[in-house]
Amino acid sequence: MTVRTTSEGETELFGERLGGVLPRGAIVGLIGPLGAGKTALVRGIARACGVDERDVHSPTFLTAAEYPGRVPVAHIDLYRHGDDPPDPEWLSELLDGEGVAVVEWFEQLPERDGLDAIVVRIQPGPGDTDRELLVAAQGRRAASVLDALGVAG
Repeated sequence: MTVRTTSEGETELFGERLGGVLPRGAIVGLIGPLGAGKTALVRGIARACGVDERDVHSPTFLTAAEYPGRVPVAHIDLYRHGDDPPDPEWLSELLDGEGVAVVEWFEQLPERDGLDAIVVRIQPGPGDTDRELLVAAQGRRAASVLDALGVAG
């Protein structure tokens, strides 16, 4: 699925649409350059999960932030980890939590290929605020999420 947005607000709205169909335990992996809109997408997902969007921030220097809501959201940012990933057991607890886990810089997550996840690759478009979001399912459960969005995985 390809989604094109022309503003940060539209990117958030797509995140809200996606967040509205995510089941508890879902993982969303985000890939894209700095400033691509990953945190904007997280704000929309969090809003759909009943999180106060004002609480959502990029947890680059913390690695993760957990937001309480109707469905809790674990917001993980692996930007600064590179070849030195966080403790695997700690990551596993966040990814296997009761809510939704969203991972910025998903490509840096060890053993990501075996995860059942929605993967969103965000690419800058021709205008300053234009974005192209390539949304794919990695696993059966993720494919059912794309089905719920009304698209093929």
